[in-house]
Amino acid sequence: MRINKISKLTALAGLALLGSFNIASAATVSCPGSLTPTLTRQIQVTGALAGGLCAYQTGNFIGDNFSSYFPGGYSLIDKDITADADNGSTEGGLRYTLNAGNTSGTWALGSNLWASYGQLYLALHFGNGSGDPDGFIVQLDPASLSGTWALLPTNLANGLSNFYLIGTGRCTTNCGDDTDVPEPGTLALLGLGLMGLGVSRRRRAI
Repeated sequence: MRINKISKLTALAGLALLGSFNIASAATVSCPGSLTPTLTRQIQVTGALAGGLCAYQTGNFIGDNFSSYFPGGYSLIDKDITADADNGSTEGGLRYTLNAGNTSGTWALGSNLWASYGQLYLALHFGNGSGDPDGFIVQLDPASLSGTWALLPTNLANGLSNFYLIGTGRCTTNCGDDTDVPEPGTLALLGLGLMGLGVSRRRRAI
């Protein structure tokens, strides 16, 4: 009886640990989350982090300065203007495409960036015109290397002006890997738990 209880507890502990691993899934994020009488435009990004930073403003990012959004410091990894779309810069890292009207397209990152930064963000500014906001910052999901972006609603005529890639922090765990991998000790505990379940079922069958 005692062995049966221990095996069940070990199994539950192992399965609980397995459930604690976060294999991030990319989300589609709208920033701001909804349109209002004063907020008439939003950016929609796939591959963004659900619940991550969503910031927006009226007007350009003057002097390419983002310190008000990242008071702890940041790195401006890349900046492209519309004419440089999909060319990247000497820093490398950001590639993007533009659809007709320059209000939607795709984005992609160099695969080594998540090995250097703890957080990555896309910042986009669109040309002047009716509607607010026209500058956006959206945090990316650490599992993402590519996605799409779109300025909404879809009938807007004010196309992309500047596209930025921003990094903060330093990668400290699982650097260079897109998923969390269980450590050997944890795998051993999980194995014991599954073995305990097997013993428990076998004892019942006898």
